[in-house]
Amino acid sequence: MEEISEEESSCGQIHDDDYVLPNTSSVTKPAKEILNELAGKINVDALAKFNIARNFLWEGTKRAVSRKAFSPANKISVKFTDDAATSEGAIDWGGPMREFFTLILQYIHDSQLLCGPENRKLLSYNVKCLEDNDYFVARLMLAMSLVHGGPVPHFLSPIMFHAPISDQPVTVSLQDVYDHELRSSLESLQESETVEKAKRCLLQSNLSTVLDLAGTLGMPLKTLDDVKRMVATTAQWFVLGRCKPALEVFWDSLSALGVLGAVKEHPNSLRPLSCDLPEKLTGESIEDLFQAKTSHADSSKAGIEDEDNGITLSDILFFITGCKVLPQCEIPVTVEFLHELPSRFPPTNTFVHQAYKSFKADLTFGILKAQDKIHLEKQYRRLVRQSGFGSPFVRRSWLLDIGNLAPNHKCIASAP
Repeated sequence: MEEISEEESSCGQIHDDDYVLPNTSSVTKPAKEILNELAGKINVDALAKFNIARNFLWEGTKRAVSRKAFSPANKISVKFTDDAATSEGAIDWGGPMREFFTLILQYIHDSQLLCGPENRKLLSYNVKCLEDNDYFVARLMLAMSLVHGGPVPHFLSPIMFHAPISDQPVTVSLQDVYDHELRSSLESLQESETVEKAKRCLLQSNLSTVLDLAGTLGMPLKTLDDVKRMVATTAQWFVLGRCKPALEVFWDSLSALGVLGAVKEHPNSLRPLSCDLPEKLTGESIEDLFQAKTSHADSSKAGIEDEDNGITLSDILFFITGCKVLPQCEIPVTVEFLHELPSRFPPTNTFVHQAYKSFKADLTFGILKAQDKIHLEKQYRRLVRQSGFGSPFVRRSWLLDIGNLAPNHKCIASAP
């Protein structure tokens, strides 16, 4: 997701200060503790199964949610498949579930269900999505990701967080109007120095059409305060009133798993999970998350373990946990370098056998040891092409001979 500009960030920060609500509970709890309490109500004796084809992520999600036996309170089991419904083979011990929630949250962020700046998303209004119950499924996935230990949104506007829990109508500012043309027209109208200039502004732009849809075109304009009231009411309609049916469905799904009650009780503790940018990954935060078992500092293996790679901390975290940002729940993760294993041919299923480091070491070893073999094989191919000599029996014997350059590794060679 792209970062918002410095100007948008500063405006948003000032505006966000207006959305501080008092906790209804007398006890202030950290977000992690609140989510752990909600997670304690998960039914671990029953499964909510998701069979997900990566190319049809949303369709698979809706199919799973629509099952009669589905319950968001059941323990989640995710199985990724290809388009032919062949399973990838990974056993869901938590990794596939977190990866699924990471992918589905990114899908929701990029979908037509939401609109506005990258990190201050508002709900759009799409009749087809409303009829297909997409808004309900989207908010349900956000709630389930919070409780089941997946990533948190970090991309919703504060308006989207506070509107369903505030006793008073949430104030919408012009900065919340994500349509740049409409926002510019409303700003010009609001900055009119006289009522006459404001009326001329209505005639010189297409603003009157939007005002008519909002029901504010007929508002009497006798003072500049009336002009400001017209602008504020129109902005309120555009952001919240226009998509009220979708908002009601979207907020209704918050009641799943007790999330809505927790948000009402501890709004200021849970608000950063939905509205603030995620914590930036650093080497220190990764060290705090993992328990690393490394070789002795003076050994040659330790030097290999400390080598740099062209991957980011987010890539490493996603590969191991399925989350691209630090999860709120505690994940017991241990990192250990496996230099000696019974077999030099690790399985590809990293969820049932932690053999990535072994695979990397064996692959590097094989490439280095095979340099002479590759060079000789290229010479052989060139000689065969030049001489026209191509007996399959001789070719096969020659390849077996050069394969003996690496007697500790099985070699599969193909003749030209």
